[in-house]
Amino acid sequence: MQHVPPRLASYDVVIPCHNRAHVVADAVASVLAQDHAPCRVIVVDDGSTDASATVIRALAATHDRVEAVILPRNVGASQARNSGVALATAEWVAFLDSDDVWLPGAAIMLLSSHVTAGHDIIVGHFARIEGDAPPTEPECGWDGDCIGAGLMSGGVIGPSWSVVRRQMVERVHGFDPSFHNCNDWDFYTRAAAAGARFVRLDGCVAYYRTVAGSRLVNDTAIGEQNARRVLAHPYFDHWRLSQALSA
Repeated sequence: MQHVPPRLASYDVVIPCHNRAHVVADAVASVLAQDHAPCRVIVVDDGSTDASATVIRALAATHDRVEAVILPRNVGASQARNSGVALATAEWVAFLDSDDVWLPGAAIMLLSSHVTAGHDIIVGHFARIEGDAPPTEPECGWDGDCIGAGLMSGGVIGPSWSVVRRQMVERVHGFDPSFHNCNDWDFYTRAAAAGARFVRLDGCVAYYRTVAGSRLVNDTAIGEQNARRVLAHPYFDHWRLSQALSA
C-alpha cells in the first residue's frame, strides 16, 4: 500500500529581532530549510542599533518568502510580534525568537493534520544551547496534562517551540505590549482563558540558544513584578475554583 503523507496546515513565521544581527539569519535559514515550507517569514526589526535591519533587508531581497518589517524605534518583543502577525495570512503562526532555530522536521511535526485537528496551540520540546556547549536533553516546561496547572507553575511554553492558530492570536489581540518580559506567559494564559485547546508533542522542534546580547529575562525585579501580574489574571481564580469543585 502506498504511503500517503499527512496533510499539512499552512503557516507563517514571525521573527522579532532586536540587536541580533549576528544570529537572525540562522533563525530565518532554519525555517526556510523545513521540508514543509512556510507561506512567509516575517522578520521584524525592533529598532535595532546594530546591523540587524541591514541583514534583514538583505534576507528579504534574497528570499521570496521573507518579508522585512523595519520599525523606527524599539517597542519591545510584544509589539514587534504584533506588527508581524498583522501581516500574516496563513492558518497558523509560529513566533520564533531571532536567537533560536527550528530543527529539521519541526514544521511537519507541529503542523500535521492529526496534530492540528481540534487544537489551537501545539507545543513541542526544545533543547538548550549555552554558548558553544552541545545541546542539552530535550525538555518542555508543560507536562502535557492540565494546561491550567502548567500555567500556574510559570512560563511553561515558549514561542520558539510552539505554533498558534492565527484566529486564536486575533481573538486575544496578540501580545500585550505592557509586558517586556513574561509576555509569552501572559499570552498563553489569555489564550487559555479564551478557550484555546493545547496539545504537547514528545518531539524536539527547536534549539533555545543563549547568545551574546542583553536579555530582559535576566531582569529579576521586572520579572517578579510581571509574574504577579500574570498570576492575577481571573483565569487562575476560575481554574482554582474548578479544581476545588472537582476534588
